[in-house]
Amino acid sequence: MQISYLCAKHNDWVYGHPQEALHFLARDEWQGTTLFCDGQFRECIAYLGCAFDIAIILLEVEEGQNPVMLEKVESISLLLCTAYEALQLPEYRHAIEGRVKAVFHAVDGQVKPLSLQQYSA
Repeated sequence: MQISYLCAKHNDWVYGHPQEALHFLARDEWQGTTLFCDGQFRECIAYLGCAFDIAIILLEVEEGQNPVMLEKVESISLLLCTAYEALQLPEYRHAIEGRVKAVFHAVDGQVKPLSLQQYSA
């Protein structure tokens, strides 16, 4: 299962406007995290998903050389995976885990496992 949150138009915009995209990343991450912390798992997914996609694109634009963005991808993915787990949607959780593994592999050739133990729904 392949999962993405940004449409093609917004995907292209992020590639062309990486500095401006940082603001949208911060906004979506904040809104999604706030909803997540309030236990609104279904509502937080759209925001966290957009932040996740933006972070992956920005990491790609920087050719994997930004360790802060790599940590951002991991932290957002943990929130997404936990939200999907809380909603009993394991196939979506697995799709996110697969994307993160692919990102880590592309960055440094190593697969870094996700630990859902850091967050609990």
